[in-house]
This record gives sequence, structure tokens and C-alpha cells, in this order.
Amino acid sequence: MRYWLAAILALLAGPVSAQKLVAPDEIVIYVHAGIAEQDTDFVEGLVCELGHVLVAPVRATKSDLPLYRSYLATPTQLDPLKVRLPFARATVGEGRVFRYLLLAWDLKVPGLNYVFSSTVPDDELVAVMSPIRLVPREPGLSRKRISGVTGDRIYKLMLKSIALLAGLRSEGCVMMFPRSLDELDQKPAEFCPNDKAALVAAGVLKEKPFGACSTVAMAR
Repeated sequence: MRYWLAAILALLAGPVSAQKLVAPDEIVIYVHAGIAEQDTDFVEGLVCELGHVLVAPVRATKSDLPLYRSYLATPTQLDPLKVRLPFARATVGEGRVFRYLLLAWDLKVPGLNYVFSSTVPDDELVAVMSPIRLVPREPGLSRKRISGVTGDRIYKLMLKSIALLAGLRSEGCVMMFPRSLDELDQKPAEFCPNDKAALVAAGVLKEKPFGACSTVAMAR
């Protein structure tokens, strides 16, 4: 019920056009070398689906960013706030590029037991994400199904993060903060109408999705 209420409130809110939104020139997903190859099946479909709705080109590449014990928040969890600046320095280049680091380790920030991803909307234009809690663990699932569900979940997180880095400040629809995997699965994979209109006007989103992806069936 709270999801529908949040969506309705977002629709009733005033336009977000007053916000200064700046589109990226490119979006690059860095898959850390620590992620096993069989656990990256979702990446190709994720790139395709993001390219389906975003104006900027999207691509994926590998990262061998060194990770140190000083980056740990707990013995088994990395602090993404400690990883993001070394990642930003290692990937800095020309243009306004939104860069995403996918790690094979669980993430934790102060005040929360864990997070799926961490985006700090500043000039670094980077975000850190972990698929470790996003992979479905139910027995009997096919490799294709596991890839599809994982990709669906990261797709939602990345859409929100891209909008944040572009300058959008909103809490409805795909911009809602999921406090659990169930909440992530239940929240919509689209922007609220006002947010979408602002992102289209800023050149972040395509007015209409273009193309089709057969590599993974993303949830709608």
C-alpha cells in the first residue's frame, strides 16, 4: 500500500523542471575481477536494457581495482564510501561519464546493516554496487532465470542512481529507497511521470524506449 501512496503523492507533487538536470555523455559499468565469470551473465542484458531507455551510450568493461583491508566496514563487508574515491581516480577521463563499480562483496554504510548500492551525488559521478544480495537463491532456478532476476534488480538500482547523478531529487516510483529485497522487487521499474518528463527534457531518458533485448527478460 505504501508504494501506491508514494506514487500517488509523487504524481500530485509539482513539476521537477526547476531542478538542474545534466545528462551524462556515457555510462560505463565496471565489473570487478573478483566476480566469478558465471556470475556475470546478467551484464549483457543489463547493458542492453539500459541502452533501451537511456540517451547516452552504455557499455561494460572489467576492473582490477585493488581492494584493501582498510576499505572494510566489517570483516565481511566493504564500505562503499571508502571504495568510491579510489575507483573515481582510477577511472577518471574526459567528458561527463557516469561510472559504476560492481563488486563481489557485500556493502555496508554507517547506520544500515547493508546496502545494495551507494550513490553520492557529487562531481565524482561514480557509484558502487554489489549483486551479492541480488542473486536469487531459491533452489531449482535455471542459470537464465538467475541472470534475469539479478539483472532486473540491478536495472532498478541503476536507473535511480543515474537519475541521482544527473541531479534528480525525488522519492517516488523507481526512485523509492528499498529497505529489503522484497521492497526492491515490489517497487516499479519506471519513473513517475513528472520525473520522466524532466529526464527526457534534460536528454537523460529517451521519450520512448527504442530497440529490444532478448538476452534477458527484464521485469516491467
